[in-house]
Formats: sequence, structure tokens, C-alpha cells
Amino acid sequence: MKLGKFLLITTFTLATLVAGCYSYARYVEPNLLMMNREKLQSNRLEAPLKIVFFGDTHLGEFNNSNQLDRIVTKINAENADLVVFTGDLIGSSGDFTVNPEAIAQSLAQIQATYGKVAVTGNHEYALLDEYNYEDLMNTAGFEVLVDNWLDLSEINVRLLGQDDAYLGNPDMDLTTEALDGAYNILLTHEPDIVDDMNIDAIQLVLAGHTHGGQISLPYLTQRILPANGRKYVKGLFSMGSEGQTNLFVTKGTGMTKLPFRFMNVPEIVAIEVSP
Repeated sequence: MKLGKFLLITTFTLATLVAGCYSYARYVEPNLLMMNREKLQSNRLEAPLKIVFFGDTHLGEFNNSNQLDRIVTKINAENADLVVFTGDLIGSSGDFTVNPEAIAQSLAQIQATYGKVAVTGNHEYALLDEYNYEDLMNTAGFEVLVDNWLDLSEINVRLLGQDDAYLGNPDMDLTTEALDGAYNILLTHEPDIVDDMNIDAIQLVLAGHTHGGQISLPYLTQRILPANGRKYVKGLFSMGSEGQTNLFVTKGTGMTKLPFRFMNVPEIVAIEVSP
């Protein structure tokens, strides 16, 4: 094969590959929505507990009400005992074009046997002048925990919700409120904060913030990961002095700054904890 023909074929192949990856990352993967399932065990529970959690929807940036409707439908199909939102509901990097009342109406359709709980993310603080996050979530039936805790005595669960670590003022000693004998769940937007806390009394930590990197490419991903989300990027981790605490970091469902996702399919997480 002549050199000129070889170079032409190589250039065409590379251009096709780049165009294909661009189209997939821009138009295909962002519109996917998977249910990520995990199974855990704890003798602190007397009956199985199904937790469905989601985060980082970033509505109004590159995601709209259609995706939110899909999220609500998928969550309700799980018949959850508990639904958790880990922050960054509306994106702050673009113009504020969403309708908070409509979002609240959609979220209000989410059903959970024992309740719906949320914590605050950094984008909630960035949009303080645009809308009231706590009012929106309360209207939707979510209890917003800011350095506070909530008992679900029917199922022997204590939920501890931490303020945002990036723009808020998180209580680093919140875990001292863990309830002896109960199944204690710490909710926090940024995952890396757990390294500065004593989490031995916590059985499960749920976090988001990272988008799983949003775009998974060698060298690039590590550079674009957000502060407080560079160590625990996505998935399940064993934490604590004896590995007795589970941390799950969701990839979230939305996008920020760039309208791309690559090798980080938007997800909702269903965690079943058996006695």
C-alpha cells in the first residue's frame, strides 16, 4: 500500500472514530439512565431495607423536565422504603431557566414507604438568590437535613444529613450523633470529606458530587474532578478503621459545564440491605 493511501485511510478512520465518540458522548450517553443495584447486609436491621438514591440532576444546565420525569418513573418502579437525594438539584453554571414549582410537583410524585430525605449541594448555595431549595424540597415531600439527624424508628434507622462541604459549614462531628444499635446512614454531598471524620459508628455513607468524572478519559478525568471529590469518585468503598462502613458515591444523572458524558452513564442507585 502506498504511503499516501495509507495516510488517507488512517486519517479517515481516526476522524470517523472521533466523530463517533463525540456523537455518543454528546447525544447518546447523556440520555441513558441506568439503575445501579447493590446488596449489603447488617444485623442492625430486623427486616430488609431498600434505599433508592439519586443526585446531581443539574436541571436547567443540559437536562430538562423530561429526564426528571424518567427519574421519577424509575424510582417509583423500585417500591423503595427510603428515597434519598444527595444534592445539586438545579445547575448554576448557566442561566436560571427552570421552574422550581414544576420541579417540586414532579419530585412530589416520588413514593417511599418511610420517607424521602435530601441534603444540600454546592449548587444549592450558588443559587441562593434564585430559589429556596429547602422550600422546594419540602413541597415535594422531602425532609432536608442540614447538620441534623432524623430517626425512622419503625425500621431502626437514623439518618444524619451533613451540610455542603464546599460552600456550606459542615459539622465534622455529626457522626457523634449516631444511635447505638441503629442502622446509621450519613448523607453528604461531597464524598472525600469522610476522611476528616470519625465514621466508625456509621454503617452507610451516601454521596454524589463527582458525576463519576462525567468524562472518563486517561489523564483528563483526574484534572476535572471537583474539590472534595477526587479520591472517592464512583461506586462502593469499604471505610472505617475495620472496613465496617460502606460508602457509595453515585455518578448522578446530570451534567455540568460541558454537555458530555463518556463512560459514566447517568444512574439511580438501589441499595438493598438485608438483616
